[in-house]
Amino acid sequence: MTPLPPLIRRQGMTLVTIVKNYGTADEERVETEAQLLNSNEAYFALEDPLYEGDHVEMPDPRGGTILKVAAEIEQNPMPASMKASFGRSNGYAKVKWGQAQPVRQAPVRRLNLELLHSEVISSASTLFADGQYDSAITEAMKSVEVRVRRLTGLELSGAPLMQEAFKPQGFKLDVGVEEGRSGEDERDGFFHLFRGAMVGIRNPKAHELAHGDDPNEALETLALASLLHRRLDIAESRLSR
Repeated sequence: MTPLPPLIRRQGMTLVTIVKNYGTADEERVETEAQLLNSNEAYFALEDPLYEGDHVEMPDPRGGTILKVAAEIEQNPMPASMKASFGRSNGYAKVKWGQAQPVRQAPVRRLNLELLHSEVISSASTLFADGQYDSAITEAMKSVEVRVRRLTGLELSGAPLMQEAFKPQGFKLDVGVEEGRSGEDERDGFFHLFRGAMVGIRNPKAHELAHGDDPNEALETLALASLLHRRLDIAESRLSR
């Protein structure tokens, strides 16, 4: 990495750490040197991977370290005709510090099997752990089908079962949570989700040779089955009233 111009370096350099994606699973740390002008500003080499919003960890004169955030970065490229006179430096970036914002983290940062509905875990978790992803998906969707049949008493299966159970006009299971027109749209949407899960996932997996080898895609499909079960929880609670 090309250093800061000698004129700046002579004023004294401090070892600091640029922290990108601070506080997240993707956090990256890059050590570099900077001239700390005062409590509000600093000089960095133009090539340093520092951008507005990045955090910088630096020594605290009182001991330990402090963390600051780059609020403004002013780039000052060195003219080509002057590079030889300034140690081949490409220039410098003047950084103004701002206040570090609290790290915002989603309550659930990664999808995992243990967070899915208990019906999916009981029907598919062992198969998923054994790498039998197609079978895990089939059993998870079958658990949805079996539960709908049990709740409705219908002697149907697959798409015809979902058609009768969730058809917008005359549904037997109410999986909506919204009121009025929004509720009607919601029920219509879940009608297509339940029916589509049987047509697009359950039936093909049951009648074709297993070939799924992507655990991420399998887990996402199990998450769909989990969502359908959670809506069936709502419908079942209404049936028991």
